[in-house]
Amino acid sequence: MNLVDRGRKSFSQKESCCSATFTHNAPFWHLCTPGQYTEILCETEDDYEFFVTLIAIASYYAKVTIVAFEVMSNHIHIVLAGEESRCRCCFDYFREKVKRYYRSIGRYVDLNRFTCQLIPLESLESVRNEIVYNHRNGYLVHDSYTPYSYPWSTGSLYFNELAYKDNALPFSKVPFREKQQMCHGRVPPLPDRYMVKDGMILPQSFCAVSLGESLFRDAHQYFTMLSKNYEAYSEVARRLGDAVVLDDEEMYSVVRILCKDKYDGLKPSTLSSRQKLDVAKWMKQQYNASDGQIQRILRLDRSLVSELFGH
Repeated sequence: MNLVDRGRKSFSQKESCCSATFTHNAPFWHLCTPGQYTEILCETEDDYEFFVTLIAIASYYAKVTIVAFEVMSNHIHIVLAGEESRCRCCFDYFREKVKRYYRSIGRYVDLNRFTCQLIPLESLESVRNEIVYNHRNGYLVHDSYTPYSYPWSTGSLYFNELAYKDNALPFSKVPFREKQQMCHGRVPPLPDRYMVKDGMILPQSFCAVSLGESLFRDAHQYFTMLSKNYEAYSEVARRLGDAVVLDDEEMYSVVRILCKDKYDGLKPSTLSSRQKLDVAKWMKQQYNASDGQIQRILRLDRSLVSELFGH
């Protein structure tokens, strides 16, 4: 069903279509690695591009379906569909090739803690939340990007037909030496639908974006979740151990709501010292707020925040 046809259906019809799509393509998983324990993996654009290319190769090798992903500087998030054993095989292949990559460029990286956490997504709601959580990650860490411009992700592809107008080349048409440079080793056999541009296999050519889109009722639901579903993402972040859930503007909004309900509408900056410390603990516990966010929003001294959380 295309997006125009779906737009003519009622709410219940759309939700039924999404539920049927979820059931037909299950099981779904969130594959992630522990960023809080892993050193920086991607230092340059070449590193990021290799990781994206490697996700394409590993998913093809393991025969799993990539629905959404985000490559961060020291960890990855992937929402995928397939049998558990194949998903783990995908990561094992990915990790082994990453090890060889660093050896080939002469850089030592400790990968002992670069391990796979594979979380089953057992409901339609959980898959939706995790897809959107993926797409929020990059821009929360890199303030020069938005969820729609972060280049090492599927975020710019969802409900965006313009993203598919790239002047790209089929993998099979890329000169062999360039393919070797892209893969940093043996060149695997890949289908012609895998498209290459600027030294990277493009996510739109190997990710099942249309499947991911079909898990949302429509574009309006997706963009609403991307901008407003704070509570769901804080829960995901607590489960994964991620440090940043909301950007400063979003965090300030939820703190203002707390101040309105609990402190007679005081602004965060005008709270008493005791109140600020209580709010700081709440921000950390409920939203995994970073120390920097707590310091900026509550105007607390950096050393006081560090002492409060034992850093």
